[in-house]
Amino acid sequence: MRKSVLMLLLAAVPFQSMAQERLDDPVARPCYMCNAAEMYERAAELGEGEHYLYDGGSVTNIQGFNVARVDGRLVATHFVPAAWIRKQYNELMKIYDQTRGEFVDKWGTVSLQPPGSPHVLMNQPQSTTIMWGHHVSGLNPVHQEAREIVQRMLTRGSRFAYLWADTEHGRILRFESQLEGGAPLISRLNIMHTYLGFMEFYFDYDTRTWQYLESGDRFARMQEKPEDFLSAGGGPREFLYRKEYTELRPYFLQRAKWAGVEVIGELPGYVDVVFSCSRREEKIQCRIVH
Repeated sequence: MRKSVLMLLLAAVPFQSMAQERLDDPVARPCYMCNAAEMYERAAELGEGEHYLYDGGSVTNIQGFNVARVDGRLVATHFVPAAWIRKQYNELMKIYDQTRGEFVDKWGTVSLQPPGSPHVLMNQPQSTTIMWGHHVSGLNPVHQEAREIVQRMLTRGSRFAYLWADTEHGRILRFESQLEGGAPLISRLNIMHTYLGFMEFYFDYDTRTWQYLESGDRFARMQEKPEDFLSAGGGPREFLYRKEYTELRPYFLQRAKWAGVEVIGELPGYVDVVFSCSRREEKIQCRIVH
């Protein structure tokens, strides 16, 4: 299970110093399939103040309500949300993945150079010249540097310009579920050569930075720690690597070495390979099976 998004762009907040006190972000709260009358009722239930509601039936429908106490009762008055709030809501709803319950911005393909890579490497495999999950894995000694390269790319690009739409106060629209760590905003970076898999970073609303979430190659999620060579319960686990992508196998061995995992056997030629991993005498071992 991926690490908690709530607890997890190394760059300053656009238009506003981090040292400045930031106004509270507006929160979009659901009122699923509500009609107009129910929207007013829901807003009043939230108490005095400014509230934003969406019905879930439309990707372009967020409404604002001011709630005040009038003659002893709470009364909601509708208003049209600011343009930047509407823009952020609309853009985020376009990328909402109902299956995952997350906002996932899926990049076509990206190509970044890993740490220490010269600008031109002739006659080298793509797994050497292009950054992928192996480089950002927590096992890699230079993973922090690799992750920072991706963070800077995400920060500097114009793809998420809508996040900085509130130029006056630097606020960002949040969804109610995000206050408890749910429905994160995720960038899924598909690597140029598909067998190299993907990298995912999520947006930390509190720090306004992109943070590493997870990655994987064509066959498996990337190992981040020694225990990832075993099943979730600590039992045996097998990693199948098809013969068509033999280039990935040495990287598995390298991650195992970094993790202190012993690999028994030799890599074969052009055949499918299984790394069969289990705990033996308090140590993790992986056997090469083909």
